[in-house]
Amino acid sequence: MKLVDLSVKEFIDTLASDAVAPGGGSVSALAGANGCGLLAMAGELTFNKKKFKELDEEVKKNFKDLIDFFKNAKNQFLSYIDEDTDAFNMLMDAFRLPKEQEDERRKRSLEIQKATMETIRVPMEVCHLSIESLRKVADVMAHSNKNTISDQGVGVMMLHSAIEGSAMNVLINLSGLKDHVLAKEYRETVEDIKKEANALRESLLEKVIL
Repeated sequence: MKLVDLSVKEFIDTLASDAVAPGGGSVSALAGANGCGLLAMAGELTFNKKKFKELDEEVKKNFKDLIDFFKNAKNQFLSYIDEDTDAFNMLMDAFRLPKEQEDERRKRSLEIQKATMETIRVPMEVCHLSIESLRKVADVMAHSNKNTISDQGVGVMMLHSAIEGSAMNVLINLSGLKDHVLAKEYRETVEDIKKEANALRESLLEKVIL
């Protein structure tokens, strides 16, 4: 059964068990899904408001498109929950391959590198989608139902946590990557995203006036 098909209690109980996966990567993806879910909710609670209906048609269309983005991003984050755990399991399987003969060692090394790339790809995509989502939050805040402002604030924090958590997973897995030039590029990309995310978090939460 996929992780996303578990109940909330089942997922957290599995997380709290001695199972090595799911772990921080899957939880980071879940944080992204939660963040986008909250921002989509803010939109859904805005569409029928009189103030929104009085807006220019193009503004309303752009806002609805924006909320559709968050709904689609939520679904993509949900897929990353299982993809991250699958990548980890793939790496563990690669480490278990036989290594007695030279050809076995070569094959094992190759499979480990393939799996390592996958353990980097998934959290890297979570990072990219999270920062893309954070960049759009200000536009949600501009026209959304003000009663959802605290929910939007939590959404911001969830997306920021998704970035911080997935960045950790990228960085820890870079140690297993033999291509040091590529590893350096990933590291620099992650640091740039984290820097932007910190600035966005601060500016967006300043708009959450309670």
